[in-house]
Amino acid sequence: MISYRFLLILSMICNIILTQNNKITIAGTIQSDQDMKALEGANIVLESKNGKNYGTSSDAFGKFIISNLNPGQYKLNISFIGYQAYKENLNLENNKKYTVDALLSVESILMTKLEIISDIDSDYKNIPGAASIINEKSLKLISPIGTQEILEHVPGVNAFSDDGIGNSRISVGIRGLNPRRSSRILILEDGVPIQPALYVYPNMYYNPPVERINRVEVIKGSGSISYGPQTMGGIINYITKRPDGNDNKIVQITSGENGYNSLFFESGNLIQSNLNPEFQLLFKKGDGFRNNNDFEQTNATIKFNYITSNNRTIYSKTNFNFENSNATYTGLTKWTYDNFPNFNPKKYDEFKIKRFSSDLIITERINSNTIKSSKAFISYFDRRWWRENDMFIKVDNYLAYLEDETLDNTIENLENYIHNENPNETLLWMKDDLIRVGNRENNFGILRTFYVLGLEQDWTIDHSLFRYNWKTEIGGRIYFERFVDDRVHGDSPDSRDGIYFEGPDTLAQVDYDQKSHHYESVALSSFISSSININNNLIIRPGMRLELFEQERVDRLNGAIYQDKTSIVALPGIGFNFNLNNYKIFGGIHRGFTPPSSGALNILNFGDVDGGLDVKAEKSWNKELGLRYNQSILNFEVTYFHIDIEDMVAAGRSMAFNNLGKVVSKGIELSSELKFSNYNKFLPTLFLTYTNLDAKVEEAIVSTPFAFTVVEPQIYSESSLIDISGKTLPYSPQHTLILGLENSILDKIHIRFDYKYVSEVYSDFLNVESYDGENISIYALSIEEYCSDLGICGPIKEYGIINMSAKYDFSPNVNIQLSIKNLADKIYVGSMLHSSPYKHEANISSGIITGPRRQINLSMKYLF
Repeated sequence: MISYRFLLILSMICNIILTQNNKITIAGTIQSDQDMKALEGANIVLESKNGKNYGTSSDAFGKFIISNLNPGQYKLNISFIGYQAYKENLNLENNKKYTVDALLSVESILMTKLEIISDIDSDYKNIPGAASIINEKSLKLISPIGTQEILEHVPGVNAFSDDGIGNSRISVGIRGLNPRRSSRILILEDGVPIQPALYVYPNMYYNPPVERINRVEVIKGSGSISYGPQTMGGIINYITKRPDGNDNKIVQITSGENGYNSLFFESGNLIQSNLNPEFQLLFKKGDGFRNNNDFEQTNATIKFNYITSNNRTIYSKTNFNFENSNATYTGLTKWTYDNFPNFNPKKYDEFKIKRFSSDLIITERINSNTIKSSKAFISYFDRRWWRENDMFIKVDNYLAYLEDETLDNTIENLENYIHNENPNETLLWMKDDLIRVGNRENNFGILRTFYVLGLEQDWTIDHSLFRYNWKTEIGGRIYFERFVDDRVHGDSPDSRDGIYFEGPDTLAQVDYDQKSHHYESVALSSFISSSININNNLIIRPGMRLELFEQERVDRLNGAIYQDKTSIVALPGIGFNFNLNNYKIFGGIHRGFTPPSSGALNILNFGDVDGGLDVKAEKSWNKELGLRYNQSILNFEVTYFHIDIEDMVAAGRSMAFNNLGKVVSKGIELSSELKFSNYNKFLPTLFLTYTNLDAKVEEAIVSTPFAFTVVEPQIYSESSLIDISGKTLPYSPQHTLILGLENSILDKIHIRFDYKYVSEVYSDFLNVESYDGENISIYALSIEEYCSDLGICGPIKEYGIINMSAKYDFSPNVNIQLSIKNLADKIYVGSMLHSSPYKHEANISSGIITGPRRQINLSMKYLF
């Protein structure tokens, strides 16, 4: 029998819920005052007296609604790109409904264009192609340590561990493309490219600190042809705050596990001037997740946003970044991972970078229909990476290794043990207790310097043609880059002065592991893209990009051989967006492209064979079809994509496609948000990001460094060519999922939980399987040279981790935040990105890189 106490409690709960539903509601319509056109995607923010914000956006009919409000004084702010903001003070009374019909006027003061999902789309939900935006509110509550964590919340992104807490060297792929160093993605900051060298070396060895980022935009569809040269994977744009003279000053202090500490300062409106100056300064340091993994970073930025008139703005940003970290390529063997996952013996390894950049963006309204944007950018990036040479030792010898500085015969004895002792015993089981350590004899330095200069100009034109309304973007860029790539040999583990040559003074011999390559690239690119309004429901966007560039290389250690190559490529694309009631159907097709740079291939060790600069570009046809829905309770975007890649050269570390491979990557992306909190503030908002990926080699033969034995099903005893048609692309998980929950309690406590799941992936194109004692369907140099125990091959197992954060607002100006990454401190394999199953040498294949361990941070933020 149900007790009266239970009925009383149930009645109270129902009464609370019903009371909430009877609270105040604000609804209205947002239109342009020129033609009374409904403005879809306008941003509506209602701020209470205590600083609590309620937000929504207008639908396809310009309508909006905000429910479950408490009585009191509020500030209403309605904004839409290209229009003046609508502001109103409201005094809300209980159990009343309010109507606000806002007419927005065209923006009289032009704003600097930093976005790539901009006013040409009015709202990203109208863009003809898959796109994602992570806004400032989500960024602050997720409280990421680095930008890679942010990007993992974007459907279609596959990210793998490669770095410590600093997270400056991100490894992110999109839709199955190789994630190593994010080299197949174009990455921008405020619309300006930030990769070291776009054409010859796009690898991300610098990433802006997350403290400076206010919003992240990702384009994966046909809209990417307006940018380049990398159009195969997608575009990522980090947006930083635009100073306007009204910003608060900010001090944020963070401290946490693993010696993590950071201090961030933002000057805001400290200096009153028409130039609207703003200064940002960040100090950050930590011990890392492994032994000998400490880092420190200093990042300083100064910005000016000078509004010369209502029709012209000048925006400048200058940034300096310094990082010094005990970063290493030395990963773990299987034995070390199983027993000491935090192990790293390389105390002398050092990764030091200095980067200076300066951007100037001038935005000008020529007339009521034309806006011109001009950009100039320069950057200098210097990277010094010193790494002690590695070797393997037996577990039993490790204590002797720590005590013996001379290492007399240690390497020789180890080699003799592996190859000669007890030859009648199968040696597969004799490599399961090796440790990868430094040799304590010498090191090498990879010393790279980059110089970049670019000028861009584009126009956005509203016009009519063939009785349709068009919005056309047309622009071009001239770009120069210089890349100095040196590798030198050091005569001690901590040497910082290396040499190219070793040998007798009378007859110096070249050490062919060392190199000195100088690259230069000059590029001209142009594009045109038009958004054509066929009717109120259909937008078609055709476009074309043209890339013309010359690459030069001088090999200074090989007779100063000079090579050059000129390439020209046309990249067409077309997309559409169709409104069907509250649904939007979108799709498109475009030509994907990756510049043909043997410099990048050799530096990445994608192949031992140096084909010079005369290699084909990797090209693709990228197709997608999707559906969007956006209402007050539910919004989602689901996309089917199909990427058909041809002339693919990079087949993995130390291996190249012999016949320029064909690869197909296809799948489904889903992002969804269930905003139960809009119905009742006691209920949470749920987030779902999911990708189902099927990435396969359609046709390819790989050329490996040696002849391989294939135990099953075939044997190639005298050939180094292996047909891998039908194999799965490495680092392309079939399932990637993030499930999030967010809630606010009493308008002061904000909580978010995220569960991240990544299914099993292969780590190489041969799809090497782990050895389980019975199944030996593997590829190896021979059965005696099995690679799994060295941590350089085999699948990476599935894993799932939980992240959480909680923020408490003491007042509108003071809050504290607790964030916990990898809540259960799960130990998992993050990647083997720098390994090859065909390169067993300790100094070439780095082994297992563990995923980030638990990190608990507590921060306080003060606005004044």
